[in-house]
Amino acid sequence: MHPTGIAIDPDRLHEADLFVGLEPSGVAEIASGGWALDVARGDRVLSRGDHLEGLYVVLEGRLKLYMLSCHGDERILRVLRDGDSFGEAIMFNQVPSPVFVDALSSVRLGFFPRDVIHDALVSRPEFLSTMLASMSALMSNLIQDLETACLQNALQRTASYLLREAKHSPPPYVGLTLPAPKAVIASMLNMSAETFSRELHRLQAHGYIEIDRRVIYFRQRKGLQALADGAALQPAPDDG
Repeated sequence: MHPTGIAIDPDRLHEADLFVGLEPSGVAEIASGGWALDVARGDRVLSRGDHLEGLYVVLEGRLKLYMLSCHGDERILRVLRDGDSFGEAIMFNQVPSPVFVDALSSVRLGFFPRDVIHDALVSRPEFLSTMLASMSALMSNLIQDLETACLQNALQRTASYLLREAKHSPPPYVGLTLPAPKAVIASMLNMSAETFSRELHRLQAHGYIEIDRRVIYFRQRKGLQALADGAALQPAPDDG
């Protein structure tokens, strides 16, 4: 990828998990070696088979990371948001990308060439620890997603997703905004958009949540956890 000449604001990188724990001087040094690029909604950032000479950090916006079936059906693996990174494994292993990444909104990305990341890993042991922790967390999340898709029914998957997504919202997690259209989230949960919408409305009808378009308000958080653990759906208890 050719440099765009657009500088990266180091302050934006402090929001990224990849740079948590780094001193401001270290973040600034890495930022100076990369560049920003703007992507329009609907544009493709990465295609299956592409090779990467660096990694990306989402500075602003939303993207979907997905695979395509032989029939052209999308299977969403992740919704990427501010602070997320992608391309690490492709960059380090120098293998073709197994996934596609498209912009769900207008997006600003930071791109960091391999040599910049390599030099930072060598000179800053704390960055190496953070990188390993970030990649381990990604692997753990992928395993959790696989377990959810294979072993939980649609209601459990929906409740589990809402509880996980609430962690991105400020305490006390009363309400959350879905980070992507329902069809995208449904694909990530390995169900149809109609099934996801139906399960949301079942939760609302039984008193667990309230729905206002893409905003979900929790009315019974403990009850949602019980459903995620396999409890039968029934009117939500009064104690939250």
